[in-house]
Amino acid sequence: MSRAIVAELESPYQRAWGLMCQFMDVCPDEIWAETNGGWPVWQQVAHTVAVLNFFILENDDDTFVPAPAEFGVLMLKEQGQQVVSKEAMKAYGAAVKAAVDARVAKLTDADLTRVQERVSKKIGRELTYGAVMVMLASHTTHHLGSCDAALRDHGLPGVF
Repeated sequence: MSRAIVAELESPYQRAWGLMCQFMDVCPDEIWAETNGGWPVWQQVAHTVAVLNFFILENDDDTFVPAPAEFGVLMLKEQGQQVVSKEAMKAYGAAVKAAVDARVAKLTDADLTRVQERVSKKIGRELTYGAVMVMLASHTTHHLGSCDAALRDHGLPGVF
């Protein structure tokens, strides 16, 4: 059971996640709480983590890792009113990452061409497990760019 391609696809996700953790470590509290790009910075991080969780749910009755914000806030349907602390977000992120890593560890190269039925149904188009692996990295990197912009807008170096 080969996992060489899975490992190659996992590498960008792991890098993107590492950069998001660096961002949480260096982001000053005042920037963490401010709105940048239409959403509070902390909420963009929360959304990123929640979507990682979304990508690995296999069945409609699978549940999300308990989150420090309401679902509508996590999915950027409504703006969060209460700032979630970096500590709470790091704990949430660690729990979701453990779940994602466990799911990815079970994938084989042959699985990459199979359709991920639940995610496909929720998004409204057919997505393979390979596409989901790519999205783990690309979605995280997209929101990391928005978060980095908040740092740069304040004259601070970004992490990416």
